[in-house]
Amino acid sequence: MKNPILLAKDLIGKGKKYWKTPPTGKFLTLKEILFFGGGGLGINFISSVIGTVITASQIPEFYGIAVYHGVIIFIIASSAGIFAQLGFGKILQNAKHTKLGKYKPFILFLAPLVGVLAVIASWLPQNLNSTTKIIFAYTTSVPTLVMLNLLLNTFNMMPGIISPNQQERSNVWAPVNIILNLAPTLFGLLKGYVRAYYLGKGQEYMAFRVMGIVGVILGFAATTMLIKVQERVYEVSTNKEHVKLIDGLKQVVKNRPLMILTLALILGSLRVCIETSSELVGRLRYGTTFEEGLKTFSSLTLITGFAATPNMILLPLLTKKFNNKTIMIGWQILNTCAYIILLIVGYGNIPVGTTSALVITGLRFMALFNAVGSLLPLMLAEIYDYQQWKTGKRLEGFIQTFAYAIVLLATQFAMLIPALIQTNMGFTPNDYFDKEINQLREGKIAVALEYFDIALLLSIISGVLFIIVMLFYNLDKKKYAVVVAELKAKNVNTEISDQAENEAGLEELKSSETIDINEVDAYEQNNEKDKISEAEDVN
Repeated sequence: MKNPILLAKDLIGKGKKYWKTPPTGKFLTLKEILFFGGGGLGINFISSVIGTVITASQIPEFYGIAVYHGVIIFIIASSAGIFAQLGFGKILQNAKHTKLGKYKPFILFLAPLVGVLAVIASWLPQNLNSTTKIIFAYTTSVPTLVMLNLLLNTFNMMPGIISPNQQERSNVWAPVNIILNLAPTLFGLLKGYVRAYYLGKGQEYMAFRVMGIVGVILGFAATTMLIKVQERVYEVSTNKEHVKLIDGLKQVVKNRPLMILTLALILGSLRVCIETSSELVGRLRYGTTFEEGLKTFSSLTLITGFAATPNMILLPLLTKKFNNKTIMIGWQILNTCAYIILLIVGYGNIPVGTTSALVITGLRFMALFNAVGSLLPLMLAEIYDYQQWKTGKRLEGFIQTFAYAIVLLATQFAMLIPALIQTNMGFTPNDYFDKEINQLREGKIAVALEYFDIALLLSIISGVLFIIVMLFYNLDKKKYAVVVAELKAKNVNTEISDQAENEAGLEELKSSETIDINEVDAYEQNNEKDKISEAEDVN
């Protein structure tokens, strides 16, 4: 076994070497990867602020309005989001490259805008009557959600444009996602303690104000790190042509992998339905008091929050060995089995306190043991390339209309199902907000437990439907290899020969019309340095 000291020195040496110079045949430096992760972390901080206040289940609890308003708000926002994404997608497709790139300027514009909207949404004035609360909820939540989705959708394009090398995308996106996951995990850890602190003061609403301001400030500061990340894509002449809205939609509808993936995501939109009530589960089952339950739930988010981390770490290996379809289906089978076990046991049959916390957390970890959020942008990057191969245009914005905007709208309509069930059962999340267990009306806990089991059943059915549709996904590794090979050939107008990896990397740099010629010169110099260094190592 290699001496640990020598191993550490070797790692430090490679870190210094690749800080500003990409490895042979690659495109990204360590500095770029770090800044990419930091920028994404900032966006996730802003997203996490919104997620503490504006979710279909959180809206009725925080704003103190009827359950169905949460779903209606999301339906309105998702409907408006489709039109916004269509228009925004057209703008993205036809946007010109600037010094900052083609897509980053949009991210840097949207991030502070979304942050301000998030703070406003979390600052609910007190002593409002019911009508005014409803108006406030709609007027703040809808624009916040629309702008947030545009921001997230644009950032999710980044894995497909930071490198034209598919395996490098996967290798980089996996560790970057671990960084991104720190934001919701940190919020999940602190949220319960902050809420419990203000609950003790009878001011639980203040927890959302504090987390909102701090999260947004940190978020936008970190987002600016994206300025240091370059954009690199294969370009062909036809991709520079402006695309009309209807023409773009007609073209992407013929993209079979996109249509299958979109359908799977729509039918599987309720596969984590129970997770929308996870914090309330903790509040009711993890302790003898609500404060104890909230604190225990938040502490255990360190476990459930990192359920996807092992898969993120393994993602480069998984994508190298298996097709994306196989990975997605394998994860979903495991997730669905966890919910089946929990449904068979039943929430009400697990003793309140430590037993409940450990059993439910263990099964939730199994249910969340996937990295779908990490794999989806990589799959879409391949679908962008497939679209460019098929039509000569990448059409990222139009593709995102289906993969994100339409899926989101369908998800919100699907959320009407649990909302109607809650209404018919008399289950109102606000009944448990800013109250202790001895303040609940009789039977409220029993009603909540009954709903949790129903939400589990919905999650299982949706998960099975997702698996069935994904069986028909047909963009496998062999087909994608053909796509990339032909794109390279079209990109340089000559057939790229099978050369050494560093020469292929240089050809990719030369062939990309979005990369400055100085970068090519620097790449050639770096390759010469690598050759000298390798020769010295041999000697």
